[in-house]
Amino acid sequence: MNNIKENTVEVTEKAVDQTTPDSKADSSEKKAATPVKKKRKWVRRIFGTLGVILLLVIIAAVVLLYGPVTTMMSIEQMDDGIYKINYNQNYQLDKALSANITTEDEFLKFASDTFFFGYPLEANPDYVACSTFLTKNEEGQYLAGRNFDYSETDLLTVYTHPSNGYASIGMVPLGSLYLGTPGGIETMSNIGKILMLASPYLCVDGINEKGLMVAVLDLDPPKIRQDSGKPKINTMIAVRMILDRAATTDEAVEMLRQYDFNSMSRYAQHLYIADANGKSVVVEWQMNNTFGANNGFEMHVIESQVCTNFWLWNTEPTGKCNRYDTMTKRLSEKPVNSSVDAMETLNAASVSWTEWSCVYQLSDFSVDIVLDNKHSKVFHISQEDFK
Repeated sequence: MNNIKENTVEVTEKAVDQTTPDSKADSSEKKAATPVKKKRKWVRRIFGTLGVILLLVIIAAVVLLYGPVTTMMSIEQMDDGIYKINYNQNYQLDKALSANITTEDEFLKFASDTFFFGYPLEANPDYVACSTFLTKNEEGQYLAGRNFDYSETDLLTVYTHPSNGYASIGMVPLGSLYLGTPGGIETMSNIGKILMLASPYLCVDGINEKGLMVAVLDLDPPKIRQDSGKPKINTMIAVRMILDRAATTDEAVEMLRQYDFNSMSRYAQHLYIADANGKSVVVEWQMNNTFGANNGFEMHVIESQVCTNFWLWNTEPTGKCNRYDTMTKRLSEKPVNSSVDAMETLNAASVSWTEWSCVYQLSDFSVDIVLDNKHSKVFHISQEDFK
C-alpha cells in the first residue's frame, strides 16, 4: 500500500512538473502582450487626436477662406471697362469705425491687415472732379445723377449685403488699385481679384436698398483734419458707414456728427447725400478762423439739389462752376425727368475725362450706367444682376 501511495504521489508530481512550464510560458506571453496592446491603444489615440486636429484645421480654413474665395469667384467682366463683384466677406466695418483712422497710411494699413494678412497695399488716388443732382420722375419717384470725372480707369460695381446692415451697390474706380489701363495690373488676374477684396472701402458713390445715395466730390486744399476728441473716420469709411447703416439723409447726417472727419485724398472733400424721400444735402467741413475745437474745421449741412467741386457753405453758387450752372438751369426748366432725361443732363454737364455717368433709381434700388460719355450704351444694374 505504501508503495502504491508513493508511486501515485510521484506520478502526480511529475504531472505537475510537466504542466508548469506551459503555464509559465502562457503567463509570459500574456505579460508580453499587455505592453503591445497598450502601445497600440496609444497609437490609436494619437492618430485619433491628430485626425480631430486636422479636421478642425480644415474646418477653420474653409470658414476663413470661404468669404474671400466665393467673392473672387463672383467677379465677372460685364463689358469693356466694367466689372462686377458680389461681396461675401466680412469687411469689419465696426473695426474700421473704432480704429481712429485719419491718414492715408493708416487707412492702407487697416485694409492690408483686414484683407491681405498684413501684405503692404498701395492706392492711387486722383482728383475727383464730379457732378451730382437730384430730380424726380412722372411717378414722383426720385432719381440721383452722378458724373464721375477722373483719370482713365475701369469701373467695378460692388454689391455688398452685410448681415448687420443694408445691401448696397457701389462704384469703385479700379485705377485706384492700379488695375487695368493704365494701372498695369491685369484686372482679371489672380492678383487683380485679390486686390478687389478691398473694394467695399473704395466706393466713391453708391446706393443702398433703402434708396439712400451718397457721392464723394473733391474740393480745394487743405485736407480736412477734425480733432475734437470724437472717434475719427476718413472719407471712404464714412461712405461705407452711410451705405450700410443709413436709411435717410437725416440718419446719414446724424451719423457723421458722431465722428471727426478726415479727408482721404490730399484735397478737401464734401459728400452729397440724397434719399428716396427727396431730401438732398451737401455735407462740408470748412476751416473757421478761430482754430479752436475740431482743429479749425466745422461740419456744415447745406440743402442743395445740385453739387460740383466748390464750397457751398455761405457761398453764392451761381457763376462758380459751369457744370453746376448747366445742371441747375436744366433742372429748373424741366423739374420732372425720366431716367433718359436725367442721363441727358449728366451728358450736358460732362467733361472729356468723365469716366462714368450714373442715374440712381432711389425707389427701386437700381442704377443706369454710361461709360466714357458713350450714351448709346446704357447698363442697367440691380441686385438681381449679382446673384
